[in-house]
Formats: sequence, structure tokens, C-alpha cells
Amino acid sequence: MTRQPHVPPADWTPREAGREQLGNVHPDALVARLLELRGVDTDGSDAFFAPDLGHLHDPHDMLGMEQAVDRLVEAQREGQRIMAYGDYDVDGATSVALIQEFLHNNGFDVLPYIPDRYSEGYGLSKEGVRIAATSQCKIIITLDCGIRAVERVAEAKALGIDVIICDHHLPGSAMPEAHTILNPKQPDCPYPFKELSGCGVAFKLTQALTERFGLSPMSAYDGLDLVALSIASDLVEVTGENRVLLHHGLRTIARNARPGIRALLNVVRCTPDYLTVRDIISRISPRINAAGRMSRATEAVDLLTARNEQRAGELALNLDRLNQIRRSYDAEVTEAAIQQLTDRPEYQHINIVWGRNWHRGVIGIVATRLVEHRYRPSVVISDDDGVLVGSARSTPGLDIHALIRECKAHLIQYGGHAMAAGITVKPGCAEAFAEALDHAVGRELQSVSRREPRHFDLDIDLEVCSPKLLTQLRQFEPFGPGAPAPVFLARSVKLAQIPRTVGKGDRHVRIAMAMGEGRRPLDAVGFGLGHRLATLIESERLDVVFRVETECYRGVLQPRITLLDFWTHRNDRG
Repeated sequence: MTRQPHVPPADWTPREAGREQLGNVHPDALVARLLELRGVDTDGSDAFFAPDLGHLHDPHDMLGMEQAVDRLVEAQREGQRIMAYGDYDVDGATSVALIQEFLHNNGFDVLPYIPDRYSEGYGLSKEGVRIAATSQCKIIITLDCGIRAVERVAEAKALGIDVIICDHHLPGSAMPEAHTILNPKQPDCPYPFKELSGCGVAFKLTQALTERFGLSPMSAYDGLDLVALSIASDLVEVTGENRVLLHHGLRTIARNARPGIRALLNVVRCTPDYLTVRDIISRISPRINAAGRMSRATEAVDLLTARNEQRAGELALNLDRLNQIRRSYDAEVTEAAIQQLTDRPEYQHINIVWGRNWHRGVIGIVATRLVEHRYRPSVVISDDDGVLVGSARSTPGLDIHALIRECKAHLIQYGGHAMAAGITVKPGCAEAFAEALDHAVGRELQSVSRREPRHFDLDIDLEVCSPKLLTQLRQFEPFGPGAPAPVFLARSVKLAQIPRTVGKGDRHVRIAMAMGEGRRPLDAVGFGLGHRLATLIESERLDVVFRVETECYRGVLQPRITLLDFWTHRNDRG
């Protein structure tokens, strides 16, 4: 997160209180402590560092799997058409691509479909059901959606269409009367791992079908690259089965990337040899998401299923073009939103802005940027000819969905979860909604820190960061929620050189931390910290918080040290 000058400093605490102090120890001891902090004991370290496909759970442990496979086998035998219906984000697009490709390769008649983000909205739509019926589909497989589509599933059933739901979201109070539901979070499902992505649930279905057809497991494993993109992009926990799937999906990309992924990597100038979750989130996901934000998400499916290198290259360039358009809208709306906050500061506890015809495809992104600009829950509303559609983002400890529910008298509809929500405001009620939400958030802030809570793993002596240790830390990848990159606090650090700003507008800072006599300094870059250069220059010694990752530079793997925060060492404060 890029911290602005007027944002309060983060509240840094150890990931596990009382066990953070380590000092100057052998690298092996430090690695062992990091494993403990991630819930991995000595016996489980081999499985953690070398995830094995043999550790995947049996797909038949998922409630409804046998029933789903039986129905699809019947469809294959009868030559029935199937609609693969997905959400318009990366998880949905990869899910549709995976199911379409697998079923097509095994003789099924498949129609891929992703709804229009603006005219149809999220989930199984009325228009989607209509098209399935007119296209003579006998089955709809919903992917990364459907678990709350009670009315639409009933409509499909009335038209003689069986619905198989493949979803990973939490069910609502009522379950759809679908032919089959595959969702590890549904009541009474014994599947042992609950945090699969939507594409992960689709993958389990292909695993079960592979067994039924008597195929090699590789028939399902061919889709692991798509599963890896979904896990990274959807920010599901990189633990348990997801760690296995992500690890092997990234290896699949490195060894033999499909044409669509290879074309995207060429566009963003990223090597498949050492692709990281950070690369996917920052470079690949925005371009896949741009299809659904700026055009139709089926364009992303076309890319991911392309078999011709030239065609894949054309599609990847088009997604890059759409992403550039998205970025221009993003910059335009962000500038207007920040200016509005400056001109109209009456709301004390939230950032809330609205404007005419702001592009709906970027308002969620802009809401996130407003949280970064001024640390508080943020809402961005677009007035599209009287239709007030908004997107909200929260800060840790504040359930924005619950707070918005308190203000529902001013809303036509709303939905989401603790950290993000979507709303439609009643005409003429934007200001009343803003006042009600500001009051609700202010009340909750009495028990929640106004500073961003952040965590470090260990308090160490900087001299511990030897080349051997930095190489060992590479084993902890892939990183993600539940499996964060190691973050260290080092105290009383001296800088070996005068720090300097880098990047456009001097937004970032580069430092070199002294490592002791005869050793090369440890270089680090602090993104978005350029405005704090004076503190770096004026302090004789610093306490620094930094993250250790790996990057591939010109074909060579090397440590990537990111400076997250710093402050003057207390002995220098007088």
C-alpha cells in the first residue's frame, strides 16, 4: 500500500506476540521459527517446501460430486449441449476456460457464457438463462457464482434445464434447487479443504470426470495453470490444497505455458520461468479483468483457450489495449475523487464521493485508492443518468457490509462482504446515505484503531540476512494470504549510502543498509515512501521493517528486498 503523507503510520505488531525476538541466530533456526509461525512443524516441512499432487484430496469427498458426474456422463451420451456460465473476473474467466476446454476435448458440446457486467450484473442472469434455453442447452454449469441464484435456478428448472452449481462463495439463507451443488462451504459437505477458488472447484469436477472416463490424471492437470491464475487473483488462502495447486500451476506455466498465457507474459515482458503471485496480481490479472470491465469477459476466455500463437498474440494485445483504457479512466476518476475530498471535507470518518457517468468498471479500484490516500472506509458512486451505483472498500476491523446494511433505508440494493461491497442508492439519497454511513463508521471506530494494523514475523539483527538465508527464504514461495512473504523488523540500522528517491515524481525511495565490515550493503526499495526522504537523511540510525521475496532479473534469480516502513531509532530521538 502506498502511504500518503497525511495517512497515520501503520501499527506494527508481531505476527505472534511474545515469540518475535530472535536477534542474531543461525539461518536454519530462523527458517524453523518462520515455519512455526505458519503452523508448520518439523514433520510437515517437506510437504510445505515441496507440495505433492499426491496430497490433493479425493474429489468424491465433495458433496454432490457423484451426482454431477453422472449427469454430465448422461449429457455426453445423449449429445446434450452444456452452457459453461462464469463470473466476469479472473476466477470466473479461468473457470469457464478450464471447463470449456476439458469438456470440448472429451467430446462435449459446450457453449461458454459470461454475463455483461453492466446490463446483466453479477451471478446467473435472466438473460443468461434465456440464451441457454434458446441455444437448446440442457445443462448450465455455473462457475464462481450461482450459490445464491435461487430465482434464476428455478427459472432454468422450469425451462427443463438442469443447473450444476460450482461455486466457492458462502451460501445464503436459502439454497437454490439445483440439480447438483458443488461447493465445499455448503452445509453438510465433508470436503476437508474449504478455501478453494471457483476455478479450484471446477478443477475438482474435471478430476472426478477424468477418473470416470479412465483418463490419465494429466487430463485434469493440464488445467493447473488456469487454477494458479485464479488462486493468485482471487486472493484465496495459499494454504493446504491451494498451496499444492498453485505450486504446480506455476510450474506448468514455467515448463509449457499455454499460448494465451505466454502471449500475455510477452505483452507485459514477464518471463514464465519464475512467475510469482505478485506478477500475476500486478501484471496479468488487470489485463484479464479489463475484458469484463471495458468490454466482454468472453474475450479473456477466448485468449485462455486459444491454440494458435498468432491469434493468442492478437487477443493479448487487445486485452492490453483495454487495460490501458481502464487505466486512463482510473486516473481520471481518481483525480476527480481526491479533488472532491479536498473540496468537501464534511465527512469525518469515511471517504465518499460521487460523480456523473464515472465508469463503473473502475469505481471499485478508485475506492481502494481512496483508502490508500486517506486511511478510512471509502465509497465511490457513479450517477449514470439518475442510477446511483457505488462500490465500497473498508479497512481492517470494520465490516463495511454490516455497516451499509444499517443504512439500507437509503438503498435500492446492496451486497458484498466485510471488506468490499456494491450498492445502488435511491435517487436523491446520496447525501443522506453518506451521513448515515459516516455516523455508523464513527460509532464503530471507538473500538477500532485508526491506524492500519500490520504484522512482522521476527525482530532480527540485520547481519543475519546472509546470502544463504536469502536463498533459503525462496523455499517459502509461493506467497499469498495465509502464507505471507517473510517480514522482518531490524533495529538500529545504519545506512551505507545517502538515500535517494527514484521513479516517476520521486514517489519511491532506494536505500542501502550497512551489513558490517567487509560485507556488501543490503539494498531495498520503499514504494510510495519518497515523501519521507528527509527522515532517512536526518536519522543516524533507523528501525526498519522489510519484506524478503525473489525476483528474476535478466534470467537470474535474486532477492527482492522491499522497505515497508521505518522510523528513527529511539536512541536518536533525544
